[in-house]
Amino acid sequence: MSQSEIIIFGTSHVGLRLARRLTLSGHFVRVIDHPAVPPEPPEGWEYRSASLSAPSKLDQARLVYIVTDEDKLNIRLALAVRSAYPDLPIVITLVQSRLGKKLARHLNNFSFISPSELAAQKFVNAIDAPVSAEEKNGSSIAIETEPVQHKAWHIDPLVLRAIIFFVLLSMFTTIYFHFAENLSWVDAWYFVVTLMTTVGFGDISLRGSSTVSKVIGTMLMIASVTNTAIIFALITDSLLRRRLMLSVGRKRIKQSNHVIVIGIGSVGIQVIEELLKRGESVTVIEDNINGRFMPAVYDLRLPTIIGDAKQERTLRDAGFPDAKALISVTSDDLTNLEIGLNAKLLNPKARVVLRIYDYLLAQSLDERLDIHFAFSASAIAAEELAKFAVERP
Repeated sequence: MSQSEIIIFGTSHVGLRLARRLTLSGHFVRVIDHPAVPPEPPEGWEYRSASLSAPSKLDQARLVYIVTDEDKLNIRLALAVRSAYPDLPIVITLVQSRLGKKLARHLNNFSFISPSELAAQKFVNAIDAPVSAEEKNGSSIAIETEPVQHKAWHIDPLVLRAIIFFVLLSMFTTIYFHFAENLSWVDAWYFVVTLMTTVGFGDISLRGSSTVSKVIGTMLMIASVTNTAIIFALITDSLLRRRLMLSVGRKRIKQSNHVIVIGIGSVGIQVIEELLKRGESVTVIEDNINGRFMPAVYDLRLPTIIGDAKQERTLRDAGFPDAKALISVTSDDLTNLEIGLNAKLLNPKARVVLRIYDYLLAQSLDERLDIHFAFSASAIAAEELAKFAVERP
């Protein structure tokens, strides 16, 4: 093993870009991971498929990068490496930069970067960045070659728990009355349902049953009524909350020279924070009122539109005809593209910044729509990470 060896844990897009960049700079690079789909043949660097649970054989490494897509895994690997090699320099990626700062206080020779923060800064810089004279409409595209992630529908966990309790309760009591009262399975199930819904018809009763059966029947009725009330209360609360948010979200925003941010994920929330630091007025468009980062948006009391940003009406409601810029950072290429095209038609003077994952699609946009200002979020992170190798020759 060479003394100049650099280890990279993780075949994320940041990791692969970093490996290529370091290799071109003359470093010997070894990439370690165990992905479901192995990466394409390496371009000058060495790849080894291995478990990430217990890093070993790093005696000759002079620098270790940990750049998987999971913060928890990155931290666990960093702690494992530090435990085995106390003086080995470690650089990791973390979405939560505040956590990284706290770790840096406790670990020596430890550094980190936040790709989402770096990308957010580039997105915000694109608003006022100078452009070439050939660019027709002042549009810009940020390219990040990562897979598209589709949002999944989720039921309220409290409602789900109440329903599960309801089902389990009916199953156990059906089994009990089947054996205790000598009822057939169908009759036992029928009897339990009449008890739980408190609509007993008198055809089956516990009048002549044992004390235990009467107690269980009484508890079943009380538990069923209480649980049913809880389920309806939770559903009503969810519907009212959604209706209220939609009502608030449909209000037309009366602003001018503001920046509209679409897609509130880990990058979107960082974009908002960066814009606010620079004194910009921000309006938010998001189609998921229960998104992970939406509470932070509500706490900031930012004007918010709950709706589909692909619709012209939604952009108008957000005040885009009078806006300074629009930044769309959803996780879907076609959504961002459609938003960008509609925005260009609605307000050609505003700067439009889109997050496009597919590099070939972005390249086509550059050729067909004269969109020249482009950068890659993963390339930005790789460039920043590569600086640590230069600082430690």
